Amino acid sequence: MHFLTGKKLRHALFILALAESPIVLQMLHLDRTYLYLVFSLAWALALYVFVEPPRRALLIGSLVYASTALLSLPLLLYWLKLGPDEAPGVEPSGHALWEFIFGVGVREELCKAVGLSLVLVAGRAIGLRFSAREGLVYGGTSGLAFAAVENLHALQGLSHLDEVERAHGITASPTIAAALTRLVLTPLAHACWGALVGYALTAPVSSRWGRSLLVLVSLLVASTLHGLYDDAASFANSIGVGTLLAMSFGITLLLLAHSNEGRAPAEQMA
Repeated sequence: MHFLTGKKLRHALFILALAESPIVLQMLHLDRTYLYLVFSLAWALALYVFVEPPRRALLIGSLVYASTALLSLPLLLYWLKLGPDEAPGVEPSGHALWEFIFGVGVREELCKAVGLSLVLVAGRAIGLRFSAREGLVYGGTSGLAFAAVENLHALQGLSHLDEVERAHGITASPTIAAALTRLVLTPLAHACWGALVGYALTAPVSSRWGRSLLVLVSLLVASTLHGLYDDAASFANSIGVGTLLAMSFGITLLLLAHSNEGRAPAEQMA
């Protein structure tokens, strides 16, 4: 039983909790919509195990997830009401790349970062100091939360398709097809873009000006990747979507490697 170290036992419990989560969510009568939450939890577990942040990251990450889930979509919907822009999940007219990046991308990345920023500011106010590795996890967690609530909102808009299927005898459900397309791709993509912003908010920077510039650049890069990804998806460009997802994950790996350079041996074994 030497294999079951404290860390391995925690990971085993996380996996078991993930496996049991569909049962709990179905008991809450969430029906098939629980799939979005289950996949979001799966990516969160993978991110936590892969990055191996300090133990407190589990609690703080949960706060980031909850705050993002509660704040991001209402803020996004309110923003959309202020102008003539389209509702979430609806493609911009003309497939304009500019609108995908500086409309959809900037809008969603800013709304996604609100909950993350609030938790980090509150933590610093009570004397906590966050490492860049933690920032990657918390930023990725905010992306997973945003993807979950965005997908749930999109599914509500597609619910009428089941009635069409029953009335006309369509053999394949468009709702399920759309759900499966979003289940695997968008959570990881949003996590990578969120991790970029989380890193910028926690990386060791000597001045406020440097911090502000780093956050601005991270938001611009995340919004650009987001917009290009959505543009490729709107044209059903599978190669483009896969390439942009790989690029986003590659950037996350580079940031993780950079955050490891200054990591103390004691922290590496935590």
